[in-house]
Amino acid sequence: MISPLLLLGGWMLWPDSPAPATDWTSSGAVSGPPRETIDSRLPPQTTTNPPLANQLPATGTGQPGQAGTAPPEISLDRLQHALANIAVDEDGNLALDEVALASLQQAFRAVQSLDTTTIDELRLYVQAGLAGEAGTQAARLLDDYIGYRNSLAEAKNAWAAGDDLSPRQQLERTIALRREHMDPVTASQLFAGEEAHQRYLIAMDDIRSDMQLSEPERQDALARVREDLRSGRLLVDTSDGQVTSRLRQQREQWQQLGLTDDMRRHLARQSLGLVAARDLAGSDAEDWQSRYGQFERERDAILRAGLAEAEKRRQARALEERYFTPEEREAAENWLPRHLRTESVR
Repeated sequence: MISPLLLLGGWMLWPDSPAPATDWTSSGAVSGPPRETIDSRLPPQTTTNPPLANQLPATGTGQPGQAGTAPPEISLDRLQHALANIAVDEDGNLALDEVALASLQQAFRAVQSLDTTTIDELRLYVQAGLAGEAGTQAARLLDDYIGYRNSLAEAKNAWAAGDDLSPRQQLERTIALRREHMDPVTASQLFAGEEAHQRYLIAMDDIRSDMQLSEPERQDALARVREDLRSGRLLVDTSDGQVTSRLRQQREQWQQLGLTDDMRRHLARQSLGLVAARDLAGSDAEDWQSRYGQFERERDAILRAGLAEAEKRRQARALEERYFTPEEREAAENWLPRHLRTESVR
């Protein structure tokens, strides 16, 4: 599960308030069988296996930092160490989660001072050292992440030089950069927890600084934001007040209908996934809103009918297939890391 240390890394900004618990995080390890990682697939360094630096092509002049020169062995060692903990699933694909994000951040620190040619050679090593799709994915992910971080640094310089952007606007532009340099669903899997935390901190700060609120209103607003984080609503873009309000209302309605906890969690994940898919699939906002509204009305009718919960799930899933495109449904299914998806959402 997403580590609370990652999610709540900025909590010390307000030490007088209790840290919110979340339904979608756990302080324990990721459940399931032991994680196979990149480290177990990269070739080891042995006396019969040349040092990592010598495994790269060296066709240049031999001067450090020039095109074609193999990078220093230390750069390869640092890169391999940084990527070592990224998990590989049973299908040979990289597991994109908070561990992968932390590994990419460490990898970027290892290569950020190197020239482009050297970084390309390092990427080739990663791809050559990992067989199959995992190697292709790791090389592409590393390349995309480096491109994103470089663009983010340039953007931050522009913001500091004169662009008067609010924290919320900076977050929106940062998310746009992530989705520009990476596949949007990949970016969502990597950054969903971090973005939820940032939305939470921004919303809390806005409420605390709003002098037009009375103290009871302020406390009510703070409680709503804590509940938004706990329930997972801040995992998706909350700038649309209509959608946010509806997501808040749904849980109360489902509880009033007497649905089980498991069914309510299933429905919440379905709703959140479809809201996330609106942006990840590049849907037209107005068209998506029209379809989502009709989907909700028909789903509500199903939930109020005297049917077994298994049948309600089946019919709700059929509605999803009727009202949303294959691209939207795929994004709704995969927008979170695999270990945060419930087995019931199918």
